[in-house]
Amino acid sequence: MSGIVETMRQEIISRSDSFEEKTKGTKEEYNLYREHVRIVHQYVMLLSEGSGADREVLELSALLHDISMTDGSLDRSKHNEYSASIAEGLLRLQSCPEEKIQLVKKCVLNHSSKRAGYRTTKEEQILVDADGLSHFDMIHSIYSLAHNVMELNDADALLFIQDKLTRDYLEISEGLKYLIQDKYDRVMRAETIDDLGI
Repeated sequence: MSGIVETMRQEIISRSDSFEEKTKGTKEEYNLYREHVRIVHQYVMLLSEGSGADREVLELSALLHDISMTDGSLDRSKHNEYSASIAEGLLRLQSCPEEKIQLVKKCVLNHSSKRAGYRTTKEEQILVDADGLSHFDMIHSIYSLAHNVMELNDADALLFIQDKLTRDYLEISEGLKYLIQDKYDRVMRAETIDDLGI
């Protein structure tokens, strides 16, 4: 792990721990690094093997792709835009080469399904794959977001989960869908939250 990657890892851990501490005991309580970013980073490392992609860009993108979610005052629906801006600022402070900053910024900005049409690099698709795969490992967290934070009833929370995971499934590279096919099928067949087994 390069020095700048380790610095950004410590940054997201610190921000995640701080957010968790500030929200302790509330419906917002969450540790972004432990519950999501760490898993995305692991997938990025696996998926980048033999890909020819820039691993440092991928690691930085994985660590920073949702960093704005540690600031409760920012609009979640624009988290990719805020995160891209925060990532750019943090990487500039570390004197990261401009070319890498722009690649990381592009990955972070375009990991949102709203920006799928703007993706042009293998790094962007690997981040999308890693993020999507991670969501299938954290269905319980998506339910917690829907039920506790968004205050949806269980029927609407199930629809939210099905919609979210369908978008992820459609964006994951065809050659990787077999990894989550059983989970996806179970989620789509679910008629109640209990059917998800979370």
